[in-house]
Amino acid sequence: MSNFMLFAAREQDAVKYHKEDDHAYRTRFERDRDRILYSKEFRRLSGKTQVFVAGSDDNVRTRLTHTLEVTQIANTIARHLNLNEILTEAISYGHDIGHTPFGHVGERTLNLLVNGCDVIKNINDYIEPDLRGFKHNWQSIRVATRLERISREFAGLNLTDNTLWGMLNHSKLDYKPCAYLNMDKCGFKHEHNKKCINPTLSLKFYDRYNKYFNDSSWTIEGLVVSWADEIAQRNHDIQDGLISDIIDKNEFVESFKQIFKEQITESEHIELNVIVKENLKTYYLSQLSKFIVNYFVTRLLDNTKYNLRVLQAKYNLSANNSFMANKSVIGRTEDLANLVSYKHEIINPEKLFHKYIKDRIINSGAAQRMDGKSNYIILQLVKAYLNNPQQLPDITIMSLYRNYNDFDLNKSPKKLPLSEIVANKRNELQNDYFSDGNDHFKVALLRTICDYIAGMTDQYALDQYEILYGGSGFRKL
Repeated sequence: MSNFMLFAAREQDAVKYHKEDDHAYRTRFERDRDRILYSKEFRRLSGKTQVFVAGSDDNVRTRLTHTLEVTQIANTIARHLNLNEILTEAISYGHDIGHTPFGHVGERTLNLLVNGCDVIKNINDYIEPDLRGFKHNWQSIRVATRLERISREFAGLNLTDNTLWGMLNHSKLDYKPCAYLNMDKCGFKHEHNKKCINPTLSLKFYDRYNKYFNDSSWTIEGLVVSWADEIAQRNHDIQDGLISDIIDKNEFVESFKQIFKEQITESEHIELNVIVKENLKTYYLSQLSKFIVNYFVTRLLDNTKYNLRVLQAKYNLSANNSFMANKSVIGRTEDLANLVSYKHEIINPEKLFHKYIKDRIINSGAAQRMDGKSNYIILQLVKAYLNNPQQLPDITIMSLYRNYNDFDLNKSPKKLPLSEIVANKRNELQNDYFSDGNDHFKVALLRTICDYIAGMTDQYALDQYEILYGGSGFRKL
């Protein structure tokens, strides 16, 4: 019988980019978890969209409740594999702290802007390749290593490399090819940048954050969180669709049976028939949630145990030290995505299930109307702040000049006292912004605005739109 505990991440192997003394009572992973839990960006998840705009219905998921469900599912899997549950929890808490308001539409909107695909005249017509891209999992790393501030000694939260790797790799590291390439009109001012000829949307801006990882930063715990994220999404997308009356319970059950007809066991058929007979939404929502999570977690666990036994035999792993000694080689040699996974025969039905959710819920009229409005609001916020950067708050102006020093590739970075920035730099904003040839300042401004908007809750973004464009007077200014 395999001892899966040998695959568990160990505190002593975790690396922090900035040296800190260990805590007398809390381990490194516990400190990672707690720093994320107490961070501003974690708190804001309670007001951010998962699929349906936060506040549109008190019963649908927010980004925070999604995060908590991911944590519960990931810990269940980690516990049965004898993995490090504290690290699993830390990764789960932190995986979405870089997410935008209004869900993935916010992410897409900002990415098109900082790739120069949606044209903003004289701002992003041309952006240095090394400064392009926005993606929520990479932004989570930026938040954790740069934007959050807890010490004068370093930027960020100073999390371990194991936690950061898991946060980053819960989602794909790049985008699909740009869907706008063959379109004549799209996006900002209904104009597509003809210079956007690269078939992929660049994320080169985030290359600077690769310094926080090495060949041994990956963990089984991080792979577990990635799949827990998928399972949680499948479950709550269905539940939210039922709550919002976008899909019908019996129609969903029949579709599920058709998609997974070769894999559903006799006892699972009985469970589904009981759900069909239940007419009260209060009860069948709970029954369906239990069924969906159990269905996927059980199959993921069974196959992952098999995969880890194969890995153990292949490398003759007999102790945790042996795993650590081989970890960098395994990371370079093996397809890590296959270590924690379903059996091959589940993959295609699972993809069909994802397609069902996308077709019936994500692309529903209700969800798409929210996406359309959300995209418009974000673009209008960007437009307002670009037209007059002095509308940005003081703390964002501080970030702007930090970014300007970082991004200007023609000079070495210099440190500016924050008090000087607040007191004097506001007066220089217009000169820096409008001066000829100062493209780096404009790019730094656009990135700073994206960081600012990405940190907003849905309601805060709506409030800022009302303040900037609304007709309710000037009392809230």
